Amino acid sequence: MQHNDNLQLLVSCESQAALESCLALFRDAGHSVRAHRITSLRDLDDMLRDEQWDLFIAHEKHPEVAPAEALALLAERASDLPCIVRAAEPLGAEALGWLRAGARDVVGADDGARLLLAACREIRARRAHRELAALRVQYAETAERCELLLAASRDAIAYVVDGMHVHANELYAELFGYADVEELGSIPLVDLIAAQKQQEFKDALKRYRAHPEAQTAIDFTGTRADGSAFAGQLVLSTASFEGEPCMQVLVRAAPAGATAPAAAGAGGLAVLASTLSATAGGQLLLIAVDGFNQHCRHLGVGAANRLVDELGAFVARSVGWTQAPLRAADGVLAVLLADSDPERALAQARRAVQAVAGHIHEVGTQSVSCSICVEVCPLGEGRDATVDALLDRCWSALLGTVERAQRLRAADPERIGLASAAAPDAGAVAATASGPSIEEALRRGELRILFQPIVSLRGDSNEYYEAQARHHPSNRPALDWLAETSPGVSSAELDQLVAQQALQQLAAHRAAHPETRLILPISGGSVLDADFADWLAATLRAAAVPPDCLVIAIAHRTASSHLKQAKQLAERLSSLGCQLCVAEVHSGDNPLPELLHLRPQFARIAERLAPALTDTESTNTLLKPLVESLHREQIASIMPGVEGAGVLAVLWQLGVNFIQGDYLQAPQAQMHYDFTDLA
Repeated sequence: MQHNDNLQLLVSCESQAALESCLALFRDAGHSVRAHRITSLRDLDDMLRDEQWDLFIAHEKHPEVAPAEALALLAERASDLPCIVRAAEPLGAEALGWLRAGARDVVGADDGARLLLAACREIRARRAHRELAALRVQYAETAERCELLLAASRDAIAYVVDGMHVHANELYAELFGYADVEELGSIPLVDLIAAQKQQEFKDALKRYRAHPEAQTAIDFTGTRADGSAFAGQLVLSTASFEGEPCMQVLVRAAPAGATAPAAAGAGGLAVLASTLSATAGGQLLLIAVDGFNQHCRHLGVGAANRLVDELGAFVARSVGWTQAPLRAADGVLAVLLADSDPERALAQARRAVQAVAGHIHEVGTQSVSCSICVEVCPLGEGRDATVDALLDRCWSALLGTVERAQRLRAADPERIGLASAAAPDAGAVAATASGPSIEEALRRGELRILFQPIVSLRGDSNEYYEAQARHHPSNRPALDWLAETSPGVSSAELDQLVAQQALQQLAAHRAAHPETRLILPISGGSVLDADFADWLAATLRAAAVPPDCLVIAIAHRTASSHLKQAKQLAERLSSLGCQLCVAEVHSGDNPLPELLHLRPQFARIAERLAPALTDTESTNTLLKPLVESLHREQIASIMPGVEGAGVLAVLWQLGVNFIQGDYLQAPQAQMHYDFTDLA
């Protein structure tokens, strides 16, 4: 029992002063105490209806509640609340009567030290009893759930002790031609093996007994009750049934037209790419097994890979596919469907997710529950120029679905994603397409440069704004709009025009507000442009803006994909005197390796994490470790998406340095935020 535990006490004593004297013993020992003074037997009866109490301390001098009467009431109510009696003569005959009536101890009225020890002992025992009762309920529920899962399993499973069946599911009995599981109780396992395969079975049994920690699998021929035979695989592993060690037998009947095992790793990806190159349409389903690395750590690499292969075969049986999924990579399976309707593919994906969520896999001696994410990727329609581009698009979509599913239930339909069509790369498409230029868009008011304040929670005297280029009136990011209407415009060209306009406005604003700083996001095209830093230096000089007033922001995904170029740009910015911000930082992406290379002054947390601020558990698991890791590297954190005052206290406690969001001010055409408002 910890000293800071809150103790819930019922105390019968002659006065409030006596109660306070009793409670002082516990408080002096470092315990937090909540107590209620019992004034009558009826009062005690009322309090016993509430099971929160830890201990009842009865004083023999109470004028209305004698210890014997109180103990009789406890017995009548069948209460397990422990009772300690304080008496002038703890060793007298009356004390013996109290103990026989159910008192846990009798201590001297003036022996505070013994009272404290006895009370702590009884409270620990009561809490241990409560935990045991809760665990028994959980165990019963788990046992019932396991029995239901065994009955609903799509695998034929039996448990064998000394060669005899002690339990099996209905599928196992049906596979061997028995109408009732109970019929197997008198049949040895060896009698279910065809005569010509019994020696192989006995050899496998010897191998299993020599290495019970390993899984033993053999091809076998089974004999049904009617004498017919079937081919399949027999898997032996160690398990326990009703607390006793036994051998688990898993039988897989060989399906008609069974295919060879799927390829794995890079070879499997090459096979997938080759297959896709010859595919004109249909749907590609990518299936990611959650926690593959954890499975490798807990089960071993070989067992984890067997788990993925078995899970693929299980999904194929559950959904009705004629062949097992292809192993595309570690923990990733792939299926090609000829069906051109993505809705039907999504329905199959939903069945797969639900089937895996309700299934328990046996790997060696361990039972493993799994969950998956599925990405449905429509093929054809000229979506991608190359197979590599197709795989990159689908893989990226799958990673996004996996990231969103981190806190979802195993059967949640949000674990399924539909990959969108490939968007044209505005930085790579030749400048032959028609559409408005950036200058024309600015002149017509279709493209606007807006500024949103970023406010310090830690007393920073500088006033920060982020520049944002957006299309009007749709309010979409400018690059997305131009990619559709003017694919000839490169992202680097847009960055330069936005920078010129924003720096001119910054120079004019700094005349009255010299403490203003600007955060300027740039795209991957500018990161890859070796001349961007030189161009930026010239633009700063032309605008008469000090370099230390500018913070260049690049997306974490861009930095991760082009780390060498991003590091070179960071070094050039540092030599110019500019600062660096890495945006869209997410704990699930493990951003620290890239941040350690780039050494930015700021990190802008991914806005999709903002909803976690309203959930204590999400805050502690997603945001708190991320913010702490940033601060250990002396990187100031920026939290965007702040939509209300209710989260400010949470942000303060997390240690976030800066906040941004429409609650402070929506993006505006001018920099006119009053930075004293928040204070």
